[in-house]
Amino acid sequence: MCVLFVNKSINNKGMKAIVLAALFVLSLMVVAVPSIAAQASNELHFGKVVSSSSGTTSSTNWAGYVAASSFSSPANVVTSITGSWTVQSVSASSSSTYSSQWIGIGGFFSHDRTLIQTGTESDYSSGSAQYSAWYEMLPAAETPISGFTVSPGDVISSAIVYAGVAPHHSQYWNIYLNDTSQNEHFFIQVTYKSSMLSAEWIEERPEIGGQLSSLANFGTAYYGADYTSIAGTNYATINGVTEPLGALPYESITMTTSSGALYAQPSALTSDGTSFSVTYE
Repeated sequence: MCVLFVNKSINNKGMKAIVLAALFVLSLMVVAVPSIAAQASNELHFGKVVSSSSGTTSSTNWAGYVAASSFSSPANVVTSITGSWTVQSVSASSSSTYSSQWIGIGGFFSHDRTLIQTGTESDYSSGSAQYSAWYEMLPAAETPISGFTVSPGDVISSAIVYAGVAPHHSQYWNIYLNDTSQNEHFFIQVTYKSSMLSAEWIEERPEIGGQLSSLANFGTAYYGADYTSIAGTNYATINGVTEPLGALPYESITMTTSSGALYAQPSALTSDGTSFSVTYE
């Protein structure tokens, strides 16, 4: 594989970004405690990109933002991502509907079948709204985090951080998920071989039993420090430089139906370069 390394100098703004993101991850490390994960569910979170043009992408199951070293020749240099969001509330529906909010590394480009991620679920099933937390390493299905209570309006902070080379040409990754409203903290170190090609902040309708689910009506979902007041989130480290989403090469992702109708639409980034909303259409 040809790997492109992009050289960037670190100015005062860049150093501030590194410090903010490092402090955020450190805060997760201080309070995070291991939690026992429940048996894996049958949900999958592969991206399904329909079309892509300069700065925008259409997908049948993702809405939000993606960053990479380059969108024409991406390099394997994404080593961390941080995120924060407010858990969305979903409306009642006559049939089961599903929605996920998460951060992840990998899985965006058409040739990339890796994706490591963590997030929260907001579904309407069996006559009631259901909320939960999970992590996932494709191609395995998501693993629910047991004993982790999630409620609409909770503020979530999260991080996925490369932690070194593992045996058998694999990698160590640290996964953090905090519910700051409930004072709940999850941490696990996993072994996984990631492409390290992309970083994502996503609203999704997951795949269940091999089929795309129906998207739950979540109204408007909110991501980033402008909405969560958690500094150092919606940052990524690419080629050794940690910066907010808006300072990285990025594209927005709009979710459409298979026929091309609009399903979920991300807003533009706010002035802080990290925050955005996604609206159910």
